[in-house]
Amino acid sequence: MRSFYFFIIILSSCNTSKYLVSNTGFPKAPDYKYMKNWIASPKDEISLPANHVDTLNDFKPKVDVFYLYPTVYNSGYNGNFWNANVEDPEHLRRVKDLALGNQASIFSGITNVYAPLYRQLFYDGLVYHNSSNILTEIALDPNLSKDFKIYRDEIFSNKTLEYFTYENNKLRSYSKEAYDVAYSDIKRAFLKYLELENNGKYFIIAAHSQGSMHASRLIKDIILPNKDLKDKLLLAYLVGVPVADNFSTLPPCKDPDQMKCFLSWNTFGDNINPYDNEYYQNIVASNPVTFDQTMETTDLSSHKGILMPNIVQMFKYQVMKLPVGNFKLKKPNKISVKSERGSLQLKQIDIPWMKLFKMDSYHSADYNLFWLNVRENLHYRLTNYFSQ
Repeated sequence: MRSFYFFIIILSSCNTSKYLVSNTGFPKAPDYKYMKNWIASPKDEISLPANHVDTLNDFKPKVDVFYLYPTVYNSGYNGNFWNANVEDPEHLRRVKDLALGNQASIFSGITNVYAPLYRQLFYDGLVYHNSSNILTEIALDPNLSKDFKIYRDEIFSNKTLEYFTYENNKLRSYSKEAYDVAYSDIKRAFLKYLELENNGKYFIIAAHSQGSMHASRLIKDIILPNKDLKDKLLLAYLVGVPVADNFSTLPPCKDPDQMKCFLSWNTFGDNINPYDNEYYQNIVASNPVTFDQTMETTDLSSHKGILMPNIVQMFKYQVMKLPVGNFKLKKPNKISVKSERGSLQLKQIDIPWMKLFKMDSYHSADYNLFWLNVRENLHYRLTNYFSQ
């Protein structure tokens, strides 16, 4: 059970306020035929790191990336909507500064990147939605239901869920509806992208956290059942949530040049493995350093650098609300990892200040820690694929 609880904790990072108010409506739905509702597109490319000189050839005439950003909206309290307003300047700022530069920049320049704005569910509402789903599964499981109260009390002891209860059917229904609103935006955006922008190109799905949840659903509901779309899907990066090997015709990637497969990893501290038990089966832990199936700890020499801001940048962003600016690639040969039973563990971090602040979860840095490894591996895969 503790693995469920731990997963819920790592998805949440905001402080709750005093009042929980669920509105009966939602922000205006974005219309994806208008490019203003795309936070990134070939007409508005994502900048590369300030110190990165890109010598790789691109595959823009052949390949697009459809990118879904993680949760950056945490204001579903005090009468605010549970779903993000994609026209809110503060929300746009957070998406650009926290998601595009950190994550989607990996794909920029090599491919065309399309990132739709969507009415995502706020942090605590997402945690509540996931908690409700877990507890519902427990209640329906003959082997687990006898201990339902124990599981419920443990999960809802999480301070993030202080203003929620599993027994509140109104909020449970509302959280599901709010979650489905977010997915409906993504589904509409993807279909409009296919209609207006794809022009017969191959595509890659890339996502993180809440984005990966919606991306997994999109792949199962829309892409894999359609032969033409399935044939155009080259890769899926479903990062930051536990993803099992249960797609019907999309296997996990096992080799660094494999295509028509998916990658997924969740980065934890050394010997932290919340998925090593009976409740999580077949969770995939790709290795974003070697991209192979070795279960050995990687060499520091294989790590190519971290994409990270400096202290001044973060002060300007957090305190002065100024744009964070371009991050820089730093600290090559400083990290070693090991994939083990669903968990990607940081076995060594050869950076003094990071050693002082070791964490159980490195969820927010799932892409940053391996930015250049992921980028160069993508180029390697595409080069091999199109040279055949």
